[in-house]
Amino acid sequence: MTKTMKMSLGLALPLLLVFTGCASKKETKRDISALQAQVAALTDEVVRLDQQVQEARGGKGGDVNAPSPVSHGASGGGPLYRTPSGFELPAMDIQKALKNAGYYNGPVDGKIGSKSEQAIKAFQKDNGLEADGICGRNTWAKLKSHLNSNVK
Repeated sequence: MTKTMKMSLGLALPLLLVFTGCASKKETKRDISALQAQVAALTDEVVRLDQQVQEARGGKGGDVNAPSPVSHGASGGGPLYRTPSGFELPAMDIQKALKNAGYYNGPVDGKIGSKSEQAIKAFQKDNGLEADGICGRNTWAKLKSHLNSNVK
């Protein structure tokens, strides 16, 4: 059997199982979710490594793992919070959502400092997320529901 035939069989067999019903839809959805999570993690890692390379080429120091809250959006809507993976959202939205959820009692000023990071960590811990103090995609997905809710 040639290498091409083996590769074709290796690709066709899982598809055959899926389309003939030998693999359940639940298992397929679980597998797809796992692959999507892996792709997201790899994308985040590529962005992080790219930032390290750019900083090394530019001679910039600093912590590449620290979020950058100093970028401003083109619309002038206040400072943007940027994670190492490149995920961005308005810093004031994070603080407002944390305040509405009862995790933050400081000023909503768009400055993500130690009080905001502590609030993010507490929120993450209470919501079964990795408590790293960075408001990434998964944290924001759970936190954003508090953005327009009433303060607790």
